[in-house]
Amino acid sequence: MNKLATSLSVALCAGALFGATDEIGMAVARTFAGKTAVITGAASGMGLCTSRTLAAAGATVFMCDINGDGVRKAADEINAQGKGRAYAVEADVRKFEDAERSAALAVEKTGKIDLLINYAGGNEARCCSSYKPIYEQPQEVIDWGLDTNLKGAVYFSRACMPYMVKAKSGVIVTLGSVTGFECDGNSTYGITKAGLDRLALTLAKAGAPYGIRAFCVAPGPVLTRPAMAKMKTALGFASEPQEVVDYILFMASPKGRSITGTTHVIDAGRLVLSRSSTADALQDGSGRNYRK
Repeated sequence: MNKLATSLSVALCAGALFGATDEIGMAVARTFAGKTAVITGAASGMGLCTSRTLAAAGATVFMCDINGDGVRKAADEINAQGKGRAYAVEADVRKFEDAERSAALAVEKTGKIDLLINYAGGNEARCCSSYKPIYEQPQEVIDWGLDTNLKGAVYFSRACMPYMVKAKSGVIVTLGSVTGFECDGNSTYGITKAGLDRLALTLAKAGAPYGIRAFCVAPGPVLTRPAMAKMKTALGFASEPQEVVDYILFMASPKGRSITGTTHVIDAGRLVLSRSSTADALQDGSGRNYRK
C-alpha cells in the first residue's frame, strides 16, 4: 500500500473555519481556553477543523497524524494565527507506543489532558483501493481497517485516560459513523464503527467515578471529500465539517456535563431513509458500481 493508502486522515477540510461563528458556538468554544486536547487524524478533515477551532478559543492542541509533513504544516498554520498553541505529533494510531508518546508529550508540555478526540480512521476498501466483497479482502486490508478504526481509538484512550483519572476530570470522544448502523459488504468499517459505540460506553463506565465522560458521535455524510455530497440523506444534503465539530465541542463542554456513555447521530436524516435507499453498491475507485 502506498503512503496515500496508509494515511489515517485523507480528506481535506474544505471550508473549515478558524472558530465557531454563531453566538452559542463561540460561547461554548470559549470554555476551552487553557485546556489541553489530544486529537488523532488531525492533519485534515474534522480533526483539522477541531484543532483550528480549539486553538482559536485559546486551547493547546496536540495534533496526531501519520502524515508527518501534513500535520506539521497544519500546526504551523494554526500557530501563525497567534491564539492557542498547536503541537504536531507524527504518530501511527496502530502503534501503542505512539499513543503513549503522544499522551506523555501533552502532559510534559501542559501537565494535563482535558480532552481526547479519536478521529483517525477510514474505510479500508477505499483507503487501500481494494474494492472486493469482504470474503475476498486480503488480510492486510482487513487488518488496516481493524487496527486503524478500532484499535487506534482503544490505544489512545488507554494512553490518555490514566492522566484523566489522576486529575479526576476529562472527556473522551470516539467517532463512529452511520455505517456502524448500516454496515456494508466490502469492509470492516461498519463493524469497527459499531465497536466505537461500545468503547464509549465502556470508557464512560470506567471513568464515571473519576468525573470522566465519554461519548460517541456518529456522523452521516460530511463534506470532507467530494464523494460525500453524493450520499443520500432525508434532508438532501451532506453536513459541513464545522457543524459536526461544533456539535462535538458542545457535548464536550460543561454544557454537556450530563452526556456520557451514549452515541449521538448527526446525519441529516441518513438513517431516516429506508435501508434500500441507503444501501451503497460496491464501487471501484472511479465510483462505478463494482460487480464480478
